[in-house]
Amino acid sequence: MAELTLDAFNDDAFSNATMTAQVNTNIPFVPGFLGSLGVFTGEGVYTTTVAFDDENGNLSLIETSPRGAAPSQSKNSKGTTRHLSTVRLAREAVITADQVSGVRVLGTANQLQTAERLVYKRVEGPTGLKAQLGFTLEHFYLGAIDGVVYDADGTSVLWDYFAHYGQSRPGLTTWDFGAFTADGSEFGKACLKLRRAQTKALNGFSLAGAAPVALCGDDFYDAAWGNKEVTQARQLAVTGNMQAPEIIAQHDAYDSFKYGGITWVNYRGSDDTKVAVPADEARLFAMGVPGLFKTYFAPADTWDFVNTEGLPSYMLQREERQTSSLRTFEVQSNPLAICLRPKSLLRLKKA
Repeated sequence: MAELTLDAFNDDAFSNATMTAQVNTNIPFVPGFLGSLGVFTGEGVYTTTVAFDDENGNLSLIETSPRGAAPSQSKNSKGTTRHLSTVRLAREAVITADQVSGVRVLGTANQLQTAERLVYKRVEGPTGLKAQLGFTLEHFYLGAIDGVVYDADGTSVLWDYFAHYGQSRPGLTTWDFGAFTADGSEFGKACLKLRRAQTKALNGFSLAGAAPVALCGDDFYDAAWGNKEVTQARQLAVTGNMQAPEIIAQHDAYDSFKYGGITWVNYRGSDDTKVAVPADEARLFAMGVPGLFKTYFAPADTWDFVNTEGLPSYMLQREERQTSSLRTFEVQSNPLAICLRPKSLLRLKKA
């Protein structure tokens, strides 16, 4: 009876190609705030290493010269090719013969449906493999807007973009929100200073649709939302629109507001803070800048996908992992999440 049950997993519905197509199209969950924004545009690659050409060009003034004299020569910009490797994320779920035979209804069709339901639960469920993969990618994206991405242990560095480009990481900018007065514009001026620094760091990128966004921990967000300058601006806006005074205090948990040309977002991280912004800090990055953030996906490490363009995720049944009493299902992704201008990433802290 166990062998009959396991035959269900040899059906075409459980082939690597079929399951991979399903795992990339049937996505019932949003992996997280950054993942849902679409900031990191995805691109498949054929290898596990990605090369980047870094053009280190500068503008220089042209000196005057006598008419008829030879013109001065333009110097070639010095380019550097840099390489970064993708990483492998793989996790498997095990389904035993007893789990299928103990609940199945007699008949091949029902048997297959039971197997599919079990796989669906382990893969698509609230804590299934896909949810865990989305959670991990959100962790990568949050690290990418911070300039350094760590492994799951929180200490092993996967990618340090500042080191990659030979740059020093800017320190935290500390703000004393208590010193911001209602009519002194200190907060607005501080925002403008940040935007200038970010704009300079993004030289060479199209900034037509650029929009600065700050992901804030709870304490930082509360201080920003509640400082005197922003409070007065809200009061004036409400009064000018002749709205009820209660609106001044209306604000949802994990909401956002725009001030000083920056969208301030109260980022909701995981309850265990493994994927979160520190409570008294914020991370500033630029949305709407084509090519600034990318996620590259390498192919899975199986013969089925050799010399193919990488996909965001794969679902596999590895032959060597199957036995007469159990089947294993693996979800795998091979990403490289990168910011191509780490100097544009700024960190803020509440005093």
